[in-house]
Formats: sequence, C-alpha cells, structure tokens
Amino acid sequence: ASDVAAATYEVGPGQSFETPAAVPWESLQPGDVVRIHWRATPYRDKWVIARAGTATAPIVVQGVPNTAGERPIIDGNGATTRLALDAWGESRAVIKIGGASIPADTMPRYIVIENLDVRSARPPRTFVDDAGATQSYSANAAAIWIEKGEDITLKNNRLHDSGNGLFVSSADPFVSRDILVVGNSIFDNGNVG
Repeated sequence: ASDVAAATYEVGPGQSFETPAAVPWESLQPGDVVRIHWRATPYRDKWVIARAGTATAPIVVQGVPNTAGERPIIDGNGATTRLALDAWGESRAVIKIGGASIPADTMPRYIVIENLDVRSARPPRTFVDDAGATQSYSANAAAIWIEKGEDITLKNNRLHDSGNGLFVSSADPFVSRDILVVGNSIFDNGNVG
C-alpha cells in the first residue's frame, strides 16, 4: 500500500493549472481528481488517459459547471496536446482512454469522466499533435474514444459535433468491459455526406 495522498488538480481561471494541457496526465495515480472549472472561452486541449485507478480510488476527471449549470467546454478544434504525452490515433479523439506510448501503455481501469462538454472531433477540424504538427481529425473521430478500458464511467457529459460522439473499441486481446454511460447527451454527430 502507498502512503502517498491522492492529488487534486484544479484547472481554470485563478486555479493552480491554467488549462488541461498543464495537468500531468502521464503520471496520474489512483484517487487523483482533475477538476476542470467552467470558463467563458472553451479549453482547446486534447489528451490521453492511460493510467489505472482502483475500485476504491478511481481517477476522476470532473467538470465544474458555472452557476448557470454550464459545463466546461473541451473543444477539439484547434486543440493542442501536452508535449509530455504520446498516443497513437491522435486524429480519432479529443479525449482518448488507452493506447499510448507515453505514459507506458496499460489497460486503463477505474476512470470517471463527468460534467464535461466535449466537441469538434471531425473533418475539417484540425488540432496540433504531440510533435507540434497540425493534423486534421479523421471522419471516425470521437469526442471521447475508449480504445481500451475496464470500469470506465462517463456521466453527465455532452458529446457532440464529432464523427462519433462516443466510440468504444474492443478486440482481443484488449477487451473493453464494464463501461457505464449514464446521463450523457450525445447528439449532432456524424459527417456531411
């Protein structure tokens, strides 16, 4: 057992971390909470979660709505990737779970993502990848793509303006299981034509 206390990363105006890209996604530990506060302008960040929580100490990514209940916006259009991360399939998601070389690849487990508005992963939208190059999203891009994961909870999010709102991959030997999708609004996805 570890004696290290779980960390809370407060993101947003006046918080310890200005944007989600400043959060050390590559080293999150069980019980860590990333709280992304609403702000008037969208966050233009994208990231991969390739870490594992535990049943009693999940890794939680939590939007903090404003007083009107508006969720913080994670906009894939023009988004940049934290340079400390390296994932394949970057053109397929704004938020990706599983499938990374930095951090070392693992089966993500016990991850909760809640209260976020994630949008704009589709052509002709573009993003800046982890090497600093501009790329276009693919037609099958998703607001959230779970490449692989177990015990993943997506709760009270808005997933829209993407090729796929939510895409969960699952194939031997990496079978995704126990994916809970509850209270989300998944709408206005797809590609013209």
